[in-house]
Amino acid sequence: MVTDILKHFIMPKKHRNHNGDICYTFAWEQGGGNHVFAYSKKGAVRVAKKFGAGTHNRHGEKYVEASSGSALIPQEESFRSVYLEELLEFDRNLYLAYSL
Repeated sequence: MVTDILKHFIMPKKHRNHNGDICYTFAWEQGGGNHVFAYSKKGAVRVAKKFGAGTHNRHGEKYVEASSGSALIPQEESFRSVYLEELLEFDRNLYLAYSL
Protein backbone atom coordinates (compact mmCIF):
# COMPACT_ATOMS: atom_id res chain seq x y z
CA MET A 1 0.00 0.00 0.00
CA VAL A 2 2.75 2.46 0.91
CA THR A 3 4.72 1.61 -2.22
CA ASP A 4 1.62 2.22 -4.36
CA ILE A 5 1.25 5.67 -2.81
CA LEU A 6 4.95 6.43 -3.33
CA LYS A 7 4.80 5.32 -6.97
CA HIS A 8 1.83 7.59 -7.55
CA PHE A 9 3.50 10.69 -6.12
CA ILE A 10 7.22 10.14 -6.73
CA MET A 11 7.56 8.17 -9.95
CA PRO A 12 7.15 10.31 -13.07
CA LYS A 13 4.68 9.03 -15.65
CA LYS A 14 5.27 8.58 -19.36
CA HIS A 15 3.94 11.48 -21.42
CA ARG A 16 0.42 10.81 -22.72
CA ASN A 17 -2.10 12.73 -24.81
CA HIS A 18 -5.73 13.39 -23.89
CA ASN A 19 -6.73 9.94 -25.26
CA GLY A 20 -4.26 8.17 -22.97
CA ASP A 21 -1.84 7.23 -25.79
CA ILE A 22 1.86 7.16 -24.90
CA CYS A 23 4.34 9.44 -26.68
CA TYR A 24 7.08 7.65 -28.63
CA THR A 25 10.13 9.37 -30.14
CA PHE A 26 12.03 7.84 -33.05
CA ALA A 27 14.63 8.55 -35.73
CA TRP A 28 14.21 8.51 -39.49
CA GLU A 29 16.68 6.42 -41.52
CA GLN A 30 17.31 9.50 -43.68
CA GLY A 31 18.24 11.58 -40.59
CA GLY A 32 16.29 13.61 -38.08
CA GLY A 33 13.52 12.38 -35.85
CA ASN A 34 9.92 12.89 -34.76
CA HIS A 35 7.35 11.73 -32.25
CA VAL A 36 3.94 10.05 -32.43
CA PHE A 37 1.28 9.03 -29.91
CA ALA A 38 0.07 5.42 -29.80
CA TYR A 39 -1.23 2.84 -27.34
CA SER A 40 1.77 0.54 -27.87
CA LYS A 41 5.17 0.52 -29.53
CA LYS A 42 3.79 -1.64 -32.35
CA GLY A 43 1.05 0.93 -32.93
CA ALA A 44 3.62 3.74 -32.88
CA VAL A 45 5.66 2.02 -35.59
CA ARG A 46 2.50 1.59 -37.70
CA VAL A 47 1.53 5.29 -37.31
CA ALA A 48 5.11 6.43 -38.07
CA LYS A 49 5.25 4.38 -41.28
CA LYS A 50 2.00 5.95 -42.50
CA PHE A 51 3.24 9.39 -41.42
CA GLY A 52 6.54 8.87 -43.28
CA ALA A 53 4.75 7.71 -46.41
CA GLY A 54 2.85 11.02 -46.49
CA THR A 55 -0.61 9.43 -46.39
CA HIS A 56 -1.45 10.22 -42.73
CA ASN A 57 -0.56 12.91 -40.19
CA ARG A 58 1.29 12.18 -36.94
CA HIS A 59 -2.04 11.56 -35.17
CA GLY A 60 -2.97 8.76 -37.60
CA GLU A 61 -5.61 10.77 -39.49
CA LYS A 62 -5.64 10.13 -43.24
CA TYR A 63 -4.95 13.03 -45.60
CA VAL A 64 -7.49 13.81 -48.30
CA GLU A 65 -4.68 13.87 -50.84
CA ALA A 66 -1.40 12.01 -50.28
CA SER A 67 1.90 13.90 -50.35
CA SER A 68 3.91 13.48 -53.55
CA GLY A 69 7.34 13.81 -51.87
CA SER A 70 9.76 11.04 -51.04
CA ALA A 71 8.87 8.63 -48.26
CA LEU A 72 10.64 8.68 -44.90
CA ILE A 73 11.38 5.36 -43.22
CA PRO A 74 11.41 5.16 -39.41
CA GLN A 75 14.16 3.16 -37.65
CA GLU A 76 12.19 0.60 -35.65
CA GLU A 77 14.98 0.07 -33.10
CA SER A 78 14.97 3.78 -32.19
CA PHE A 79 11.37 3.89 -30.85
CA ARG A 80 11.12 4.67 -27.14
CA SER A 81 8.42 5.96 -24.84
CA VAL A 82 9.39 9.20 -23.13
CA TYR A 83 8.61 11.45 -20.21
CA LEU A 84 7.55 15.05 -20.96
CA GLU A 85 11.02 16.41 -20.08
CA GLU A 86 12.65 13.92 -22.46
CA LEU A 87 10.26 14.92 -25.26
CA LEU A 88 11.03 18.61 -24.79
CA GLU A 89 14.78 17.92 -24.78
CA PHE A 90 14.45 15.70 -27.89
CA ASP A 91 12.58 18.45 -29.79
CA ARG A 92 15.02 21.12 -28.59
CA ASN A 93 18.04 19.10 -29.73
CA LEU A 94 16.47 18.47 -33.15
CA TYR A 95 15.82 22.20 -33.51
CA LEU A 96 19.41 23.05 -32.56
CA ALA A 97 20.88 20.38 -34.86
CA TYR A 98 18.98 21.60 -37.94
CA SER A 99 19.06 25.34 -37.28
CA LEU A 100 22.83 25.76 -37.58
